[in-house]
Amino acid sequence: MIFTTFWFLFFVVAFCIIYWAFPSRLGRSLLLAAANVVFYVHFAGLASLAPIVILALIAFLCGRAKRNIYIYVGLGLSICTLLFYKYTAFVMHNLAHAIPSLQSYSPARLVPVVVPLGISFFVFEFVHYLADVKAGSKPIENPLDFLNFGMFFPTLVAGPIKRYEQFLPALNKSLSAKMAAAGDLQQGLLRIASGFAKKFVADNISFYLAAVVPSFSSQTLLTRWIIFAGIAFRVYFDFSGYSDMAIGVARMMGIVVPENFRWPYISTNITEFWRRWHISLSTWIRDYLFYPLGGNWTGGKIRQSFNLLLAFTLCGLWHGAAWNFVLWGLYHGIGMIAHRLFTSIPWPWRTVRIWTATEVRLSLIAIKWALTTFFVWAGWLLFFYPPRQALALLVGLFNE
Repeated sequence: MIFTTFWFLFFVVAFCIIYWAFPSRLGRSLLLAAANVVFYVHFAGLASLAPIVILALIAFLCGRAKRNIYIYVGLGLSICTLLFYKYTAFVMHNLAHAIPSLQSYSPARLVPVVVPLGISFFVFEFVHYLADVKAGSKPIENPLDFLNFGMFFPTLVAGPIKRYEQFLPALNKSLSAKMAAAGDLQQGLLRIASGFAKKFVADNISFYLAAVVPSFSSQTLLTRWIIFAGIAFRVYFDFSGYSDMAIGVARMMGIVVPENFRWPYISTNITEFWRRWHISLSTWIRDYLFYPLGGNWTGGKIRQSFNLLLAFTLCGLWHGAAWNFVLWGLYHGIGMIAHRLFTSIPWPWRTVRIWTATEVRLSLIAIKWALTTFFVWAGWLLFFYPPRQALALLVGLFNE
């Protein structure tokens, strides 16, 4: 709800006016850094500021050192910080269930009181930065530029996940521009309006679902399918609405950040879906997890399938510390593996001339779209509900 508060609207308007009123690059850079801190402290509290600032400083210094040992230290500290803050409670809770002797021990002593806002996003950006520097990319020289990269408030809490090689040139261009470009302001306002509209729709769908999901089994079959579709569109409008607003605010500063959603529900296979859904996350998982594991090049199909399964399982866990997110990741990993195996088989009907007819091709596209859409939408049941409830909701779609 951060982007839809009156405080945030006032903050963005005031910031953009003052930002473009500053004539100097240094003045704008300092203003942006101050705005990043004010935004973060307002929504996360002063206690959450230390982890992101300390990690940013560590990543900056380790990147400047250009030695692998320091880069590994920076990577390790970033990942361990994410694990500690986000997953300690999850691990302790499951250990207490698995080991009876731990059930009397309260894990509250080890669980952080405050999870830093946006930690999943800024840690991924620091990991990307250090990994790219290790691979030979030029490190950021100016600490103020690095702070503005790591704490850039429009993308800090909901993405898109930025790549510094693309962000820094855009930031430098914005800091050095004489005035705001009319096209940037127009496009930025349109994207913010689009994001607000999507959030409005998502919130109203949420109110509807809160009223009808508890009585799902007593609803008519048509209503159940409407609920099923509502769950899918709620998550799309919610996630993409936040991304639109983040992209729009950045654009008003003359900064273009990556697109995150490109009509994912028109996909005709699960691979295409992940090229359209949460693009900055899926490409991050591909570049910094799937490829380092060996991608499609190491080992045979078994090893490649394992790489996919592990990558998507961790993708699910990134969304939240709960078993339903793990299962959701596994579900999509299995779907990706099944699709790759199916398309790799030289089915004899592919050579039959009838498949080239326009009517047949359109029918096949429609069938593939329907199957993909159902697969993705069924996955959202796992994403939002405990496994047993998700299964009951899915079975309820086919029972009178």
